[in-house]
Amino acid sequence: MGVGGAGGSGAGASTASYGQAVVYEEKLPRRWMIATTVVLAAWVAYQASILLPEDSTVWFVILGFSGLIALAFNAVPLSKRIYHRIHIRSGQLTVGRETIPVESLTVDALREARDQPTDAELAASLASRSREELAELRRRSRATKPPRIMGGGWSVPMGMDQIVVETAQGDSLLIATHHRGALLDALMRARQA
Repeated sequence: MGVGGAGGSGAGASTASYGQAVVYEEKLPRRWMIATTVVLAAWVAYQASILLPEDSTVWFVILGFSGLIALAFNAVPLSKRIYHRIHIRSGQLTVGRETIPVESLTVDALREARDQPTDAELAASLASRSREELAELRRRSRATKPPRIMGGGWSVPMGMDQIVVETAQGDSLLIATHHRGALLDALMRARQA
């Protein structure tokens, strides 16, 4: 995650200029993809040392299956990179493949997003409710339109938190993030211009 001034130096939030000069980029974790790739590459290399050159057909089958396994193990991290990568540059918020002007977000919605409970706090709150309270919450939630996930995708990926903000047009947007506080700080600084 980097927060910096116009040069994108990552110097820190206190030295950042406001408005168009606010730069924020949320980097997604790479450890899982690196670990699975290294393990599968080592497995394929080991099989190559045993099977090649006599049994090259078997090795190619192992190579193909290893590629499918790598895709299955890394589907969620790849999805996060496509749909939930976050950038703020030149007054534009980009989440995945979608870009909106930061000024279209209301300041009140950004302030309210700070007070929204995290997923863990929400789960703990729901666990402490009675059946009647949960039934009433379900009834009220069905009556309201759920926020649209910004950037695309079906839901918030595992390991990511979420914030809900509103635009000046009244649209509710759900943003999946790894660094909730840093994203909200960057959005507030960019919105204050």
